[in-house]
Amino acid sequence: MPDRVRSQRPRRRPRTVSLGGAVAALAWGYAWRQMVRRSRHHEEIAAAEQREGERPTTAYETSDWDLGPVGLIYLGTFALLVISCLVLIAAYPDSLHDVDRTVHIAPPGPRLQTNPGDDLKDFRAQEQKQLETYYWVDREKEQVHIPIEQAMKTLVQTGIPGFPKVQP
Repeated sequence: MPDRVRSQRPRRRPRTVSLGGAVAALAWGYAWRQMVRRSRHHEEIAAAEQREGERPTTAYETSDWDLGPVGLIYLGTFALLVISCLVLIAAYPDSLHDVDRTVHIAPPGPRLQTNPGDDLKDFRAQEQKQLETYYWVDREKEQVHIPIEQAMKTLVQTGIPGFPKVQP
């Protein structure tokens, strides 16, 4: 009964979802402004021009970005991913346990071998037994299977009709 009551209640979205989005947007905006601001520092450009005057043959890029804002963007992205996972877990607490993932029915064949070595050993033993024992192939027609060794001896003694006999 408590499950029925709990499932009929409408779920409210936590306020952390919209708060997390706002925090992420502010962090992105701040990081972008810092990156643009630091990449256009006039003092750095003036210092670069002065160094260029000292060594005119040395070439270098004067408009490189600072690593700080780039690192902040990476950190902000990582934090956004972690926070969004935690927010989703908090927003939907029953979603992790709602599906039973155990298999209750046997899948259709062909089945995979669980122990191929033993299967091969059993198959070879069965084949060897067929080759080495007597058994009826068809009782009505009086056809009998004889062991392979016995069949080869009989064939050597009687020969094959239409083929020349070999002298032993």
